[in-house]
Parts: sequence; C-alpha cells; structure tokens
Amino acid sequence: MKEIDPSIEFRDLLKDPDAYIGKKILLGGLIIDIQNRKEETLLQVLQTDLDFEKRPIHLDQSLGRFCIRVSGFLDPAIYRKGREVTVIGEVVGKEISPIGEVPYTYPVIRAIQIRLWEKRRSAPPPYPEWFWGWGPYPYRWYWGPPY
Repeated sequence: MKEIDPSIEFRDLLKDPDAYIGKKILLGGLIIDIQNRKEETLLQVLQTDLDFEKRPIHLDQSLGRFCIRVSGFLDPAIYRKGREVTVIGEVVGKEISPIGEVPYTYPVIRAIQIRLWEKRRSAPPPYPEWFWGWGPYPYRWYWGPPY
C-alpha cells in the first residue's frame, strides 16, 4: 500500500494510460469478462469506487473500464462476470478492444495483488422478530422481548 500513488485519478488514467506506465495503483470494480491466454489471464473490469475496506461500492456507477493482467490461469467459473474484484498493480500500458462496434482503450494493470470478494449477502433484519411486541404498559408499543 505504501508504493501506491494516491494522486492518480482513474479518469486521468483512462485518458492517457501510457503517461502512467510503471506507476502502482489501486483499483476495483465488477468483472465483465475473462480471457485465458497462453501464459496469463486478462480480466476486463468495470471500474467503481471503493469503500474503506477497498471493496467496490456503487456498483451501478462507473467512470469506465480497465484490464487486469494476471500471470497464470484463473478459473472462469470462479472469476466470472459480476464478481467484485480489487487489485493493486502496476500500469503497463493500454489495450484497444471493441465494445460492440466502438473501439475502446483499456488501461492495463499488471496484478501484484488481487482480491476476489465473496458474494454479498442480504442484510439481516435490524432487530430479531421476537424484539417487537406489546410491553407491560397498556396501549404503548414496547421495544423488548415479549412477556
């Protein structure tokens, strides 16, 4: 984390990835696609903001896309579309690939450390069901276990 350059904004990286080659960066988002190549795996990721744990948040808001280059094989059954990922890596350049018929420039990050986040669970109710009930006082709602 000490080697990361926090002054690099994703929007600036997106405009000119070559200007940041060799810089260490922290990014995260949702996996869009995975491509296993001969000696590496390329993840296409939809960038999102990160929370205090460095986990992607605001999953429906993005400034763009980027690629993560990981040496070796990543199983596409695990690293699949829609999973959340955070990466610490080095900017190594750009890759141009079409989105539909439009060419798109992806900044490419060589992964130093990658974290695939566990699936989000739905939030438990704020209070257990037994918490709500009539209290010992007539005609008042009581917060506590029923008697």
